[in-house]
Amino acid sequence: MDRSKLTKIILTVISLALVAAVSYMLWGIFKMLLTESGREAFEEKVLSLGAFGWLVILGLNVAQVFLFFFPGEPVEVLSGMCYGVFGGLIIIFAGIFISCAIIFFLVRKVGKSAVSSLIGKEKVERIENSRILRSKTAERLLLLLFVIPGTPKDFLVYVGAMMPVKPARFVILSTLLRFPGIVSSTIVGDSFAEGNTALAVTVYAVTLVLSLLLMAYYSKKDGVKEILELNRHAPAGGTQEHGDDEEDER
Repeated sequence: MDRSKLTKIILTVISLALVAAVSYMLWGIFKMLLTESGREAFEEKVLSLGAFGWLVILGLNVAQVFLFFFPGEPVEVLSGMCYGVFGGLIIIFAGIFISCAIIFFLVRKVGKSAVSSLIGKEKVERIENSRILRSKTAERLLLLLFVIPGTPKDFLVYVGAMMPVKPARFVILSTLLRFPGIVSSTIVGDSFAEGNTALAVTVYAVTLVLSLLLMAYYSKKDGVKEILELNRHAPAGGTQEHGDDEEDER
């Protein structure tokens, strides 16, 4: 067997095994973070770890992007609850950057075999055969979705890695352009931690309305519509954020 093919097979098996193992271990944690009481209990545990606590939150953010079918909003809200708006932003951005860079490298290195197991063979084939997704405007359309709260951003990292985009540019921009969704989540988390429920609810409501309006407008555009349709039946329902059928949050 060709050495390159053997390497791809080994990397694919290792990647899938790691995804399965980490998913199993983190399921209990993510399930806990779906409730306010669970987030508060986990916050106490994290803060009791002292300086080591931020590594725990960083790890959760990295894992959540990898496992795009887990909801991301609870992790981001928790980040704001534990370390405030500014501290939460730094940890989340660091986690997203690390995970996006690794995902992009693995997809480009391993190829579509591993990605097919995660997002489905049909979706991979649609990406490869799509005229729009293989065009020069594809990157601009994809990056637009990273700005809008409520779009499946973690899922889109896998899509972007299979499209004709520049690695460094894509990883950096797909991280930084998530700012609107991330800052709203950390504000909500920080507000809950400070007991300012009114501000938390207001920020959540405003983000939800903006998400719905922007998605209603941009989802009608051909390129954007085609990209979003790839996530319609993603494994385990995709990831989540404020609004838009509870899809990915950043």
